[in-house]
Amino acid sequence: MTKKAAGQRNSLAPSTARIRVDGIVSPTNALLRVTGLFVVLLLAGLWNLEGPEFWWDEGWTLSVARNFVESGHYGRLLDGQPAPGGLEASPVVTLPIALSFQVFGVGLWQGRLVSLVCAAAAITLLVALAARMYDQTAAWGTLGVLLLLPAHPQLSALLTGRQVLGEMPMLLFLIGGYLCLDAALRRRALWIMPAAVCWSLALFAKAQTFPFWLVSLAGATGMALLLRHWRAAAIVTGGMALTFLARPWAMQIITLPIAGRTLPGTAISGIYEVTAFVPNLTNRLFALQMILIGGLPALLGLSDAAWRFPHDARAARTPDQFHDTLVMRAAILGLAGGWFVWFAILSVGVPRYLFPAVFTSAMFTAALLRDLTGGFRPGFVVEHLVAPLRMRRLTRQSAGVWLATLLVATALPLTLLSYWRHFTADERAVFRVAAFLNTQTPQDALIETYESELHVLLDRRYHYPPDQVHVELNRRSLLGRETPVEYDPLAAHPTHLVVGRFAGGNALYADVIASGAFHEILRDGRYIVYERVQR
Repeated sequence: MTKKAAGQRNSLAPSTARIRVDGIVSPTNALLRVTGLFVVLLLAGLWNLEGPEFWWDEGWTLSVARNFVESGHYGRLLDGQPAPGGLEASPVVTLPIALSFQVFGVGLWQGRLVSLVCAAAAITLLVALAARMYDQTAAWGTLGVLLLLPAHPQLSALLTGRQVLGEMPMLLFLIGGYLCLDAALRRRALWIMPAAVCWSLALFAKAQTFPFWLVSLAGATGMALLLRHWRAAAIVTGGMALTFLARPWAMQIITLPIAGRTLPGTAISGIYEVTAFVPNLTNRLFALQMILIGGLPALLGLSDAAWRFPHDARAARTPDQFHDTLVMRAAILGLAGGWFVWFAILSVGVPRYLFPAVFTSAMFTAALLRDLTGGFRPGFVVEHLVAPLRMRRLTRQSAGVWLATLLVATALPLTLLSYWRHFTADERAVFRVAAFLNTQTPQDALIETYESELHVLLDRRYHYPPDQVHVELNRRSLLGRETPVEYDPLAAHPTHLVVGRFAGGNALYADVIASGAFHEILRDGRYIVYERVQR
């Protein structure tokens, strides 16, 4: 690696540290770039927004948003009557979707639009944060890593952002908080106040964010103390304290529109045992498989950043601005690294649970690839790719270029295939089945179905199992245990039954169908519609 290329990474000189939004790039140009990137990402994500598969997770959130818009009840419906919420996303996610429904009407693309806006904004903010923590080259590399290297579709920021999930709103507020923290460290300490507000919203959007955020700020505080950067330590610690103070206020303000419009929920037991604390060998091997498929670039980026940290800390003696960069890197490294370690050793192994770690570590992966490729210079890459063949020996620089090339060559085709399948998908069977039920069944029909994506589309009464059944089904599908499910689908006297991917894959209604209580009347895509046999 040339002296210039090597210095790009380890130098914390002001010229490197300030090639950011407030440095060589003027504020006006920076704002135009940020706005332009956001608009491009948003427009790209709008293509065929309704075509990809309608997820089970999306259905609960969208049905609650529809109920709130149409009847003022914030919760679900059960047999046509108001019921408590339970499996839908946080109000931070659901209420903006309800607003979208009010403006654009009730529908799938209207709900996904909110998540897409959050995704475009989160990606843009992460790129801006990478520019502040490294330089413009690493920032554009971060964008490339986010868009081109997540080989698994559930690890793609743009594809995940096109579904109604809590991850993108959470990441938007989380990264927004870190940008405010960066401004508090480098400019005025008062920026820590909006940081606390953003973090409060992020923790409310997805509660499981809390331990990783706490590790992140604890790591940043520890780094500040190690560097004897007392001002930074005070700001980060103050940010944590302000977040704890702001959290109940933020939750109260967010839930103000739904006050008095909810019903008491019922407790669900065992949910963390099937998602968050799963030490059994089968799931550990599955998590390892997911890491090798889609998380390897993130793992290498995190490992490289952690390995370089002691050298950077020793090199950054003065002034405090250099320390600010290290404190910020420690914060993001703690967040992404903690999330990654949890996924590897304790999570159930579903690739979606790895996504926040892959997303937030993108800047470290980009910095690694930048160094390995001499600043993403094609000439440098070609020269060192052919050097071992010409010189008949493998140098450290050539090994780095080969590693970067192999990472991109293995991940990029899978990523492009994911994009092709997602953007050209036409999974509209759910709409046809809903239209059939809305028009070809009696007005007083009661439809039993655990395919929640149908709930937001139905104009008929529907019924579904209690939320505890979800935990037991997860034991079957995620842990491989044949657990009994105590639920009688006939107790509510349904006239019709719809079985799709979720209920069918977990054999929820297998016994009642085998009993002959229903006969099939329609099969469309992954859905089978049954009618009750009159006896």
